Amino acid sequence: MEHNILLSICIPTYNRADILDSTLKRLFDNPEFMSDCVEVVVSDNGSTDHTREVVSKYPLVRYYCNTENIRDLNFSKVLSFGRGKYIKLFNDTLNFNAGVLTKILRCIETNSSEEKNIFFYDKMFLNKTGVKEVDSAEAFINEVSFYSTWIANFGCWRSEFRNIPDKDRYVHLQLAQVDWSYRIVKNGQSTMIFFGEYYDITTVENKGGYNVFDVFVRKYLFIIHKQNLSLFSYEREKFRLCYHFVYPWIIKLYITDINTFSFSIEGAFKTIFAKYWYEPYFYLFFGKYLIHKIIKRKSIS
Repeated sequence: MEHNILLSICIPTYNRADILDSTLKRLFDNPEFMSDCVEVVVSDNGSTDHTREVVSKYPLVRYYCNTENIRDLNFSKVLSFGRGKYIKLFNDTLNFNAGVLTKILRCIETNSSEEKNIFFYDKMFLNKTGVKEVDSAEAFINEVSFYSTWIANFGCWRSEFRNIPDKDRYVHLQLAQVDWSYRIVKNGQSTMIFFGEYYDITTVENKGGYNVFDVFVRKYLFIIHKQNLSLFSYEREKFRLCYHFVYPWIIKLYITDINTFSFSIEGAFKTIFAKYWYEPYFYLFFGKYLIHKIIKRKSIS
C-alpha cells in the first residue's frame, strides 16, 4: 500500500543498462530491502540500449521511460513518481553498504512527523560520520560545501518537494538539486544532516559528458552567491571548492587520467581565472599545477 512506503529510491538513468542491472540486482538482493516500505522507481531518459529489457527482470521496479532525453529535467520527474514519505535521488551506479538501508529507514521512521528536514550525506572532507543540526542555508553550506551537488546526497519529504515552486528554475545550470536543498533548508524548520559511509560506487568508463569546470565553478558559485551568504562564508566556500575540487580535477584531467573521462574542459582556465584571479591562493595552486606538468613531461621524455 502506498501509505506504508517510507522510502522511494528514485533512479534517473540513460544508456547504462548493464550498470543499472548490477545496481538493481544488488538493491533487491540486499537482505535489508523491505518491499512493503521501500520502492524503487526508474526514470529512463529515452535510452537507446537495452535498459527496458533489464528493468523488466525486476517486477518490483516502477519503470517510466521518456520519449526523448530531457537531461536534468529527469531528476525532478523521477522524484515526482515517488510515493514514499521520503523520496531520495539515487545514482544508477550505487550500492548501499551493509547496515545503511536499515539505518536510513529507522531515521525516516523516527522523524516521520516531518518537523525537521533530514538529509543523508556520504562521508566528505568536513564530516565523515555523525549528525549536524543547522537552522539556516548558510550553516548548511558550511557543513556540506559543494557535496550538495552530488545527486545521491539529495532527498527530502515528499510533501516538502511538492511544495517547492518552479522546481526547474535552475535546471539549465545542471544543479537543480542544489537549489532544492537550499530552498528546503529555508522552510523555517531545523535541518538534520546525517553523515556516513553510505555507498559503494561502481566505476563508470568515460565518466562525464559535460563541461566540468563551467558547472562546478561558474554555475555552482552563481547559486551560492544567490544565497546572500556573509562575505566570510562565501570566500571560504570558494577556497574549499578550489582546494578540494578544482585543483584535484585539474591534475586529473590535464596531467594523469585525461583518457578515462569524457568531461569537456573547453575554456576551463578562463572560467576558473574569472572567479579566482584576485585570490592569492589560486596562484599557489596554479604553481603546483605547473610543477606537476613539468614532472609529467620529464617522466614521459
